[in-house]
Amino acid sequence: MSLTHSATRGLVPFVAALLAACATPAPTVRSQTDPGANLSAYQTFGFFDELPGQQALYDSFVDKRIKEAIANEMQARGYRREVNGQLLINYHRQRTDKVKVTQTAVPTGFYGYRRGFYTWGAGAAVTTDVQNYREGTLIIDVVDGAAKKLLWESVAVGRVTQDVLDNPEVAIDAAVKQMFAEFPGRR
Repeated sequence: MSLTHSATRGLVPFVAALLAACATPAPTVRSQTDPGANLSAYQTFGFFDELPGQQALYDSFVDKRIKEAIANEMQARGYRREVNGQLLINYHRQRTDKVKVTQTAVPTGFYGYRRGFYTWGAGAAVTTDVQNYREGTLIIDVVDGAAKKLLWESVAVGRVTQDVLDNPEVAIDAAVKQMFAEFPGRR
C-alpha cells in the first residue's frame, strides 16, 4: 500500500508536530564569574555537604545524580575530587508550580444585509489559553574553600516536562553539561 501525494503532505506536518512535542527545550542558563578568579590555579574540589560536620543524613537519588554530573564535569577539566578540596561546590535545586496565561485577539467578520444595504462588519474576539506547568531551577556555586569566597555561579531554569520526570538522569546530565559549558576553569 502506498501513500498518495496528498496523504503524504498531510502526514508530514503531523510527524513534525509529534517530534516537536517530544523535544524537551534546553534550560536557560546564566553564569557569573568573579572577575579576579583564576579557577585554573586550583587542583582539587569537593562538596560542602561532604565536609566533616556538614554531612546530610543521606542523599536522594536526584542529589546523587547532580553530584555525579558535577563531579564528571570537574574531573573532565582535570580537577581531583577530595573531601576537603580547594574548590568547594554547593548546589540548590527547586521545583515551582507556574501558570502562563496568553490572550490572543481573533478577528471576526460577517457579511449581511442591513436595511437593504450590503454591509460588512468586523470585530474581534479574545481567546485565553491557560497553561499550568512546573519550572525547575538548579544553582551551582563554586567557592574558594580557604577564603570562603564565591568564584563562579551558574543558574539553570527550565520546564519540568513528563520526559524530564521519566528520564531525570538524562535531563540532569544535559543541564549540568550546559551549565559547565560556561565554566572559566580548565578545559
